[in-house]
Amino acid sequence: MKKRKLIGVIVSEVEGLYQKKILKGIISQCYALDYDVAIFSTLIKDTGLPEYKTGEKNIYNLINFDLMDGIIVAPITMVLEHLREDIEELLLTKCKCPVLYLDLDSKYYPNINTKDRDAIEQITSHLIETHGYTNIMCLACKEDYISTYTRVDGYKDALNTHNIKIDQSKIFYDGDFWYTGGQRLARKIIRGEVEKPEAVICINDHMAIGLVNELTKYGINVPEDIAVTGYDATEEAATCLISITTFSPPVKQTGMDAVCELTRMMTGIKPTPCEIHRGTLEIGHSCGCRDIDYVKRKGIIRLQKKADNYKQLLDSYMTEALTTAADLSECVAKFCYYLYLIKNYSDYYLCLCDNWDGSANNYSVEEEMALKKGYTDKMTMVLAQENNECVNSNVSFAVKDMIPDLWKEREKPKAYYFTPIHFNDNCIGYSVLTYGDKIEVLDITYRNWSRNVMNALEFNRAHRKLYSSSFRDVLTGIYNRRGIEQYIPIIIADAIDQKKKLFIIMADLDNLKEVNDQYGHEEGDIILTVIANGFQSCCLNNEICARIGGDEFLVVGIDGNGESAVNSFIARVNHYISQYNKTSKKEYNIEISMGAFCDFVTPSINVKEMVDFADKIMYANKTINKNKRLS
Repeated sequence: MKKRKLIGVIVSEVEGLYQKKILKGIISQCYALDYDVAIFSTLIKDTGLPEYKTGEKNIYNLINFDLMDGIIVAPITMVLEHLREDIEELLLTKCKCPVLYLDLDSKYYPNINTKDRDAIEQITSHLIETHGYTNIMCLACKEDYISTYTRVDGYKDALNTHNIKIDQSKIFYDGDFWYTGGQRLARKIIRGEVEKPEAVICINDHMAIGLVNELTKYGINVPEDIAVTGYDATEEAATCLISITTFSPPVKQTGMDAVCELTRMMTGIKPTPCEIHRGTLEIGHSCGCRDIDYVKRKGIIRLQKKADNYKQLLDSYMTEALTTAADLSECVAKFCYYLYLIKNYSDYYLCLCDNWDGSANNYSVEEEMALKKGYTDKMTMVLAQENNECVNSNVSFAVKDMIPDLWKEREKPKAYYFTPIHFNDNCIGYSVLTYGDKIEVLDITYRNWSRNVMNALEFNRAHRKLYSSSFRDVLTGIYNRRGIEQYIPIIIADAIDQKKKLFIIMADLDNLKEVNDQYGHEEGDIILTVIANGFQSCCLNNEICARIGGDEFLVVGIDGNGESAVNSFIARVNHYISQYNKTSKKEYNIEISMGAFCDFVTPSINVKEMVDFADKIMYANKTINKNKRLS
């Protein structure tokens, strides 16, 4: 039974820098209030593969909103096409609990925003107070973006505080939060379209990097000729050719404030944040500061940690090892072993849909898995690793519970990361990872580790499908000659042990060529499939049937009552075909000839001889049927 409140978080590209900070704030505050957290996220920002994006977005169809006490949405992380609209529609149709948006306005739900204004005021004041700049431009984006006007207001606040007149012509709103926005402003300065400033405040790092690179390209030195600052404190800002002075925004505080506000919406009482984070100014070379210890930059530290972890993944040969797995159980065992690459995790669960590999369907190699949206009502937990120990796996549970561990009694709350497991747009299942009571966020290593898992499962599915198809007829799904030959020795042994007769039935379509010639080969394929279905449905006593040639079929079984089982089987097949001919409304009737032989298997009579006898009888019947048609 549920013991504590559950907060759902809807986010995308969970390993991104903004996402990491916002989630650490959310988790910190939820733990302080003894809330569990369920985080649902894609593992990519964008890709050129439309089917892959569909598979990623499917994770949001897993959310059981009836179990949630409140929802926090981070829409600015959702750049996949139509994802914001899809999430909004999902919330409007299925969610009844309070919903809070972050850093982006919503027509339907309240929002809370990062306090960028004070942060931009601090970085602008640094340029004025430390370096004495007064002619400062601001490179912004569209004016109606909340992240634009709050940051521009911070720029204006700093100018007002220092009695510097605000010149609206020095605020440029044609940025795009990407390198190209900075490049465009640089060209305007180079061409003399705008007066060269002493410094430029860029409202994000990418535009600052684009500006610096373009200015430098045309001989304008940074910071000697123009100083430049960014915002967001990305790793690239610390590692680019001219390190960018930037600001690490108080995004973690936004996450904590969001949980407090959501609590007020849920209970009517708003708690105090468990911590206060105001963000930090990170000094680089681009503003003109000297004697900087770059090694202590947070971006450098994050990048080093990320590189070390990712290198360990690459050096592990995980991809190659997974391709050697013979079946699902061996695959899962290897997943379990390679979990050592995921740092600091507590528990990991791999949950697969029922029939994720198509094993319950026919064995056509051309058939695709049907599940594209949502998940099966029942899921199977094929891997459960708790506290570095494998626990019971292959546990079936209702998908509405999302993960059984959510409902166990625990002393401390947990944050669960739900991420998709798919191959392109084919849904395989999902994985769940938690760091226990530690405040951690998934990283790029986990993203690529999960991709290895997805590819291994698809490889295993395809390998099994191809292997099975070598024993199955591609068109009809019943056994082929090779397939039935592997079972004949088993049936013979059973017949000898039970001291019963073995029977053989040979069958051949009488009019397949005429149908192919008159109605086309597609119609002929339909006939073959109908006959195969007829034989398969008539196998009531463990008989085995196969298509052994173009229009030839073979049935092998055990007759315990003289020849009555043989005659009964033939009668069932004839009845099936007769009923089909009556109801199919085809311009032709399916016609079939059969021959049977039944006897004990002894050294004096073997299976090949029995097949030959049945074949002779079948061809005799075929001649009789042909004469009947001609007459």
